[in-house]
Parts: sequence; C-alpha cells; structure tokens
Amino acid sequence: MEEITLEGITLSRYFMLYLEDYDTAVMADFHLGYEDVMAQKGLFLPKLQYPYVMDLLNNIFEKYGPRRMIINGDLKHEFSRNMPQEWREIEEVVDYIKDRSELVVVRGNHDNFLKTILGRRGIELRDHYKLGHYLFVHGHKDVNIPKDTILIIAHEHPSITIRDEVYATVKYPCFLYSKKLVVLPAVSLYAAGTDISKNEYISPILQSSSINFNIYAIDENEGVIPLGSLDKFL
Repeated sequence: MEEITLEGITLSRYFMLYLEDYDTAVMADFHLGYEDVMAQKGLFLPKLQYPYVMDLLNNIFEKYGPRRMIINGDLKHEFSRNMPQEWREIEEVVDYIKDRSELVVVRGNHDNFLKTILGRRGIELRDHYKLGHYLFVHGHKDVNIPKDTILIIAHEHPSITIRDEVYATVKYPCFLYSKKLVVLPAVSLYAAGTDISKNEYISPILQSSSINFNIYAIDENEGVIPLGSLDKFL
C-alpha cells in the first residue's frame, strides 16, 4: 500500500508521517554527509543518500504538497563538526523544502553543529516542537508524555526481521504505532536500524516503555505493510 491512515495519522511508503489536520509531513534521521564521514575512516561508499533523499522529497511534495515539513532530528551525521558534504547537501535540502513549505527542524543527537548551517537560511534549531496535541522530540533523551499528547519520536531507526520456514531472513525499516507514541523510520540508506524483535531499544523513551506497538513495515515494492503487534515477534 502507498499509505495507511490511522486516526488522522498517515504512514507513507516515503518514510514520512503525514498529519492531514495540520497539512504537515514529518521525517527524521537523514544523516546527510554519512559517506564523507565514512571516507575519512577509510570506508568509501557511493554517494547515494542525497539523490535518494531528493527523490523522496519530490514524491512527497508531488503527492501530498504539505504546507509544513518537520525534520525530527539527525538531519546531519557528523557529531563534532560540519563536513563539506553536509554543508552542501543540507543547504540544498533546506532550500528545496523552504521553497515549497514551512520548515521546522528539531535537534537530534547528531545535530551538534547544525545550528550554524541552518542559521544561514534563517531556520531555528529547536529542542522540541508542539503542534496541537502532537509533541515532536528526537528521542535520544527521556521525556514525560504530557496528558492528552501524542509523542512522535525518531532516533531508534526501527526495523523488523522476518524469517520464513527455511530461516531465510529479510529486514524491513518500519513505523512503530500506538495511540500515545509513534516512532518514525530512518530516512538514511545507511541506517542499519534497531531490530525491535530483540527488544533492545536505544531510545530511553522506549527503554522505559511497555507499549505493545503495531508494526508497519516499508517494502520497496509493496509499500507500507501492516505486520500486527510487536508481541508476535518477541
């Protein structure tokens, strides 16, 4: 399926959550500049992420045309400085979105120096963002979920491993959905992801949660696939 809508929240095959009531798209964990960071460590990867991200954005604006785009953390990858690839790609992504909608950027744990890049485009880097009864934080720090609030986080890079009868496996990025908490999949091509079937979360929010999420996998060909509740895989 191209998308699945649950109580006003649309989960899209484009690694995007769409809030129809607010005409707002939400994505996270782009990790732009990853290839340059890895090259400095001696691992040379093809520079595929930027064209991949732009293709996703083109599809999103063509299909949904949101008036607001929220990037919920980790737009960049390098912790300690701004790499040349990050400057170039982030500015181009920001310009593309700003030309089409309002852009909101929430700070992730990789975004230590992102403020400098965003400042050149007049974009504020926020610790959190509130929109109606939705609260957006990246997810690398613990937070209490206020009453009557739906928390939308990222950071986890959730994925699910499916095994068949001969134990062949395939790993899918996925959304984790509940009525109080939604976890976004990572946009990054190189985000290996946390296999949630192992029940070993990296987000402190999820570590302290006992929610039995519903899982919605993203398949390149089939789109969004409902897989049922998490407890089936534990």
